[in-house]
Amino acid sequence: MRSCKWLMPALIVPSVVLLTGCGVRIPQIQEFWEGVDVTGDMEFRIKQKIFCEVVDALRLVRDGIDVRVNGRLVIPDSYGVQMQISLTVDEVGAANPGVTFNHTLPNAIANAVTVPQSFTLGASGTLSSTATRTDISYSYYNVGKISARGANSWCHDPSTKPSLHGSSPLLKSDLGIADYLQGAVAGAALLHSSAPAKGGAGKTAKLDVYSYEIKFVVVTSGGITPTWKLVNVSANTGNLPLINAGRTRTHDLTLTFGPGTDAPADFALQTHFTGQVVQSNRQLRRSMQ
Repeated sequence: MRSCKWLMPALIVPSVVLLTGCGVRIPQIQEFWEGVDVTGDMEFRIKQKIFCEVVDALRLVRDGIDVRVNGRLVIPDSYGVQMQISLTVDEVGAANPGVTFNHTLPNAIANAVTVPQSFTLGASGTLSSTATRTDISYSYYNVGKISARGANSWCHDPSTKPSLHGSSPLLKSDLGIADYLQGAVAGAALLHSSAPAKGGAGKTAKLDVYSYEIKFVVVTSGGITPTWKLVNVSANTGNLPLINAGRTRTHDLTLTFGPGTDAPADFALQTHFTGQVVQSNRQLRRSMQ
């Protein structure tokens, strides 16, 4: 039994090292292999990149053909765009040490047959922790102001345009905002909402609202399982790894285009945040499965 004296510290020490780095500290938005230059401004550059893509999409759609109803743009200057960016990181760390003590007994004879005998005693434990970080950014922009010709020229100036350096899929991917808007306004131009009445209920009439959501989920995980098989002691011979860690990144973007010059109209605001509630419920159900 003395051989187990060094075994338990050997199991506990790496477990503690793992858990101090994954699951009990505040997760970082950037990945561990990224340079320190990514740490401070990646979220800012994500917002820059999305903003510029929205501006380009609005200009493309508003300058296109068949995007007017009775001479009015389907996405007029009086519309606004709600932009919400949600960056979530879940980190999980766990240690599952297990030890089995083996004691060999003398053979027994039963019905003239020699039967080997032994006694085993197993002991196991689990130590796990989870840490979650969510960074949310919400902004509202007037369509007429941000898409006016000459506005936001920095988006295409080589000296000031957003850097795409970073691992976020929101930085690396074409978000398809222009393709979505082109399809949405084409349908609205043919099957548009009824024109609001003047005064009274017309002030709260439900004009066309467009909402677009993109989500990227990146999961990384790993584990190690050293196994010992000695005369009197066996360790970590089960199915669970001795040490395992996982990291899940969820990068989510929601854009809602709707009436509201300086602030979103009530129904545009409701449309935007209804989508957020639905998404939260979906994530909750997924985590409970």
